Amino acid sequence: MSRNLPLSPAAIAAAAVRIADADGLDAVSMRRVAAEFGVSAMALYRHVADRSALLLLMAEAAAGDYALLPGRGLGWQETLEHLADAQWRAFTAHPWLLRIVLTPRRLVNMATPAEVELVLTRLRSAGLSEEDGFDCLLGISAAVIGTAAITTAAHSGAPEKSGQAAAGHSRWTADDAVEHPQAARFQARGISYPDSRRSLEFFVANFIAGVEQNLNKAPDADKPSGFTEGSK
Repeated sequence: MSRNLPLSPAAIAAAAVRIADADGLDAVSMRRVAAEFGVSAMALYRHVADRSALLLLMAEAAAGDYALLPGRGLGWQETLEHLADAQWRAFTAHPWLLRIVLTPRRLVNMATPAEVELVLTRLRSAGLSEEDGFDCLLGISAAVIGTAAITTAAHSGAPEKSGQAAAGHSRWTADDAVEHPQAARFQARGISYPDSRRSLEFFVANFIAGVEQNLNKAPDADKPSGFTEGSK
């Protein structure tokens, strides 16, 4: 409970985060949060405009627990790895955060302007164009969000500690499993947080390796960046 704390946007957001962690995002209302402070809902409106504003404050508070701003002295590769790791930990610690972020114009609230600027500056310093830097930032974020969304959807509770795969619905027959053994083993593995984390790390490592390979190529004025022979 937060009854002894003075009302402020930060305190209200922290209380809302605790409610969402315990009971889900749908449990968060101005009335429910106000009850945490022992005040009426109207008292909250002097600090937070409405529930939509509260959701954004919650996203910022949750992301703030996992510093997206990489430390000094890191190269662009380590910066992207750090970004992926921080976002993954934020989404898996607060699964409801995905519902807030996956709304138009809200993705940027996962990072501050200073954090975004630093990541893009390091990518520019590596030799990437500004547009390629934008693609890197979006690509890494999309990979994390997609992986976290799929994994969270497969689990109704907190991230599993044991690594046990989640049970999945299957329309496969015994004959299908015999005819397609690798696909059958993939389906049987299910979706677990440890497996998803490993898959994400595999993607990020190879994404970075691909960017490095493009940076090391001799410039070719006849081909736009990222396209291979025969691309449309």
